[in-house]
Amino acid sequence: MKIEPGRVGAAAAGAWRIATMAFLTAGFTAGAKLVAASAATSSRSTYLWVAGICIVLAGLCAFAEKGTGGAAARAEERRLRRSLLEQTFALSAAGSTKVYSAGRTVPLLTSMVERVTEYRQGYLGVAIASLLVPFGVLFYIGIAIDPVVGFGVMVAVPLIPVLLGLFMRFFRKSSAANRRRREELSAAYLDAIKNMSLIRLCGAGERVEKELARRGEANRLSIMRILAGNQVVIIVVDGLCGLLLICLATGLVVARAAVLTPESALAAVLLTTLLLDPLSQVAGFFYIGMGGRAAARAISTYQKIDPHGSGGHRDSRGRSDSGGPAAELAISAQGLSFDYGRGPVLREVSLEVRRGEKVAIIGPSGAGKSTLMGLLRGALAPQTGTIRVGVEVASPGDPGGLRQASAVVAQKTWMFTGTIAENMRFAAPQASEAEIWQALSAAHIAEEVRAMPHGLQTYIGEDAAMLSGGQAQRIALARALLSGRKILLLDEPTSQIDLESEAHIIDAISGLPPEWTVVLITHRSTLASLADTVYEIDAGRLQHVSNSVDSAEALPATSAESLASVQVEPYIGHHSRSRQRGEEE
Repeated sequence: MKIEPGRVGAAAAGAWRIATMAFLTAGFTAGAKLVAASAATSSRSTYLWVAGICIVLAGLCAFAEKGTGGAAARAEERRLRRSLLEQTFALSAAGSTKVYSAGRTVPLLTSMVERVTEYRQGYLGVAIASLLVPFGVLFYIGIAIDPVVGFGVMVAVPLIPVLLGLFMRFFRKSSAANRRRREELSAAYLDAIKNMSLIRLCGAGERVEKELARRGEANRLSIMRILAGNQVVIIVVDGLCGLLLICLATGLVVARAAVLTPESALAAVLLTTLLLDPLSQVAGFFYIGMGGRAAARAISTYQKIDPHGSGGHRDSRGRSDSGGPAAELAISAQGLSFDYGRGPVLREVSLEVRRGEKVAIIGPSGAGKSTLMGLLRGALAPQTGTIRVGVEVASPGDPGGLRQASAVVAQKTWMFTGTIAENMRFAAPQASEAEIWQALSAAHIAEEVRAMPHGLQTYIGEDAAMLSGGQAQRIALARALLSGRKILLLDEPTSQIDLESEAHIIDAISGLPPEWTVVLITHRSTLASLADTVYEIDAGRLQHVSNSVDSAEALPATSAESLASVQVEPYIGHHSRSRQRGEEE
């Protein structure tokens, strides 16, 4: 059985705490003998050295305890965050309805992970060791000094964990409520930040401000309740238990004065102070301990969500046969229906795309085009029917490996903060510069990148702020081409860019090698004219419209209304002539 590194680190931190107390026990015993020894005794120097060395070693062990626990916590943070990200991606890939909102996911990946590791690696191992220390110290007193003192006090020590358990039960609801308040506040803040422009546009700033203030106050009151309870516990446990233990130990030492030697009595009193070590953990128990336990439950609940909605994670990713008629098809979708819960968006949609074919899908806004694209790309899991893209197969409830089967260029592409080269290598991490330039050239953006001062190492800023919309979209197309996947899915790739950039993209798509399969969603007649076959979605149903469309006039009247005829031919002609001159040179 594999033991997680975090648990090993927590156990090591606890072991260092026990070692610290062991050296303190030896040091206090040597110190008691040193005080009791007469000045003329030669052993005084020995006791002094032993006491000093033990105290130094105890300090080193305490330092090692902190370092070990901290290192274990950081390692466990990385492991937990990786696991939670994998679960998030799995839920998203499966189209699960149980995907958490950003407001719930971000705290789960940040503050809750930190609370769990602080509790498990930084607190739990040390706390358990601290609860064991009094028994070890009292056992030593009972064997080496006096059994009545040692074992008499040992009877009262279990009172501490019993009291902790009772208080934990009493304050558990407050801790869970505090976690919920933090989640709600974090979600509200993130939503407000993400939708700042919309809030201002709708004049809702004052209302949102009041709502955030209300949630902030609820969170503050929740924290105050926990801290108030924490202070009550500290007063009761420190004052009651600590005082009782010290009084009991001192009383037994006094009662046994006739039997104990001065050095034994002094050693017993000094060692009694070590019994207070568990009480030092009480202060952190209700904030670190209960907060960590609540966060651990939240993380565990999230990790147990089955992306596919059934018991246990399954890998039902299929692969099609290499022979037969299916081998001629790059994409095959049969009997697809989809409903977001507000009525059917797609109704029994079937689509077949041959290898090397260019297919355009048109239709009015809201007809279901983007939903169909989401199913083909694997962003949504089919609810009915099956999909095959390349050799990957998706079935109801499971998108399988569709995301690995195609390259996608969406209406608004995702560009990560960094350089052009870094963004390109997201599609092909091992790609050479020559391969990147080849892909950029195929997307008709290479010349503009070469003109930039730093070329491929040009920093594009957050959300590609240093690039124009057309440049970012062409780099996204180049990234898709660099991936090496021969099935290209384009979701209105020119809807938000200028006409010149649209012309470049049209020229790039028309110039793709014949082995590339293209499915594009568009409202533009210029893009639809590139297609070998045109389909239209209307009211959730897909129907074949035409083969080889040259203009909107070639379509039925209802289909032509779905297209916007945009004149980009002058740009195309200009670009083609420029490229031809370059080739001649």
